[in-house]
Amino acid sequence: MRYRFAIAMSSDSNRKNDQETDNRLPTGEWNGFYLESHRSGRGWMSMYLAFANGRVNGEGTDYVGPWVATGSYDLDSGLCSWVKQYLGLHSVSYSGKISGDGIRGDWQIKGTSGAFHIWPRGMNNTNELYLKHDMDLPIDGSFQDSFSDSLNEQLEPALV
Repeated sequence: MRYRFAIAMSSDSNRKNDQETDNRLPTGEWNGFYLESHRSGRGWMSMYLAFANGRVNGEGTDYVGPWVATGSYDLDSGLCSWVKQYLGLHSVSYSGKISGDGIRGDWQIKGTSGAFHIWPRGMNNTNELYLKHDMDLPIDGSFQDSFSDSLNEQLEPALV
């Protein structure tokens, strides 16, 4: 995927010096998903996020379409929130907690909500754990996300 935002960021050398130094929030490509009660499985997302001076900006795509995001984060509280605006469509509010395995939390739109988890693309072990779990699901289409709750235990050796 080609990211317009990524191209703009790389051409602005002043912004590079402002990038977040906390290694939990690297500027660059991120992966993740969100869960919806009306849809089986994960809604996978691919995105480019830039973190600097308490602000997060980015763009990405998922099965709904392309979107841009703007928001904020606080390293002291570990909270991060943003609004994902689909181009020409609706917006979705995200609020989560920063951790060693990315950002986890909840999304909300017009009274509907669900969970999400995003992480830097370089965390291949997270990608592989989720993908392996999804590949092992029964063919009947049943989907339960109790796996996400136990992911921290599985990642713990990799995060130390």
